[in-house]
Amino acid sequence: MKKLASALSIAALALAACGGGSSEVAATVNGTDITVGEVEANIDPQEGTISKELFAQFLGFEIQWVILDEAIAERFEDLEFTDEEVEAEADRIYEEAKAEDETREEFLSTRGVTEDFLRTIARQRLIDEAIRERLAGEVEDPTQEEIATAAEEARTQLTSVCVSHILVDSQEEAQQVLDRLQEGEEFAEVAAEVSTDPGSAEGGGVLPCGPPSGYVPPFAEATLLAPIGEVYPEIVETEFGFHVVLVTERTEPAEGDIPTEEEIADTLSAQAVGAEIEEWFLEAVEEAEVTVEDRFGTWQTEPQPMVVPPAGE
Repeated sequence: MKKLASALSIAALALAACGGGSSEVAATVNGTDITVGEVEANIDPQEGTISKELFAQFLGFEIQWVILDEAIAERFEDLEFTDEEVEAEADRIYEEAKAEDETREEFLSTRGVTEDFLRTIARQRLIDEAIRERLAGEVEDPTQEEIATAAEEARTQLTSVCVSHILVDSQEEAQQVLDRLQEGEEFAEVAAEVSTDPGSAEGGGVLPCGPPSGYVPPFAEATLLAPIGEVYPEIVETEFGFHVVLVTERTEPAEGDIPTEEEIADTLSAQAVGAEIEEWFLEAVEEAEVTVEDRFGTWQTEPQPMVVPPAGE
């Protein structure tokens, strides 16, 4: 679903005519034909022609839309929207995504798409919202343990640490570094002398301030446990080697900045619904019988559903 919605960000590509009449079949999905004209109706060519890459991209969207419509008809009932609802949603997309003072015509032209395409994307967004609402009652509520874990992750993500480190290749070398620091040598001087981290050694081992989640887990945990302004007495082993750590600053979020349990539960439920939709749709994609005419490309489902344009001129 997100792959479909992202189509509005498409930029116009280099131009080399696809050719072909509007009634020519470009692909067939479970017995349903998609014509060249149906694909071209979504594209606003910048200089009167359409590149094979751009045509393949929009053909891929058409294939996915046919698969989605069939999957919806099989699983859900009465999931229909009026022309007025679709047009209103198209208006919302335009208002949300347009640049300042950008007209509707400029908005579409800049993205290389047509009103037909915008309305299709609007319909897809309405479908997505409706499906999420219907599935919300089918997924299991998150457990208290899951909520607590997510709350801790949120707190960590909102925490900022400023840390320096000295990276060496062995436990023995790290212990020697600790001994030197405990004897009074300056952290920055020792880091410049022995640290094997080329990105920080010359700067005295100083790393950019940021959330602990930016580091590998053992190092991230150490940045949360280490006393401020003192060398952490534990040697930290990661895939990069052995670290001696010094946290110079740690700023934790205010309680009001951390999501409430109710907010976290809502987020986890929404993520579960999203995962259910993704699994359902990808299963439909994999089961679909799709044939693309050779001169328009080749259909693939991995690593993502798309039409690979034909090679050569």
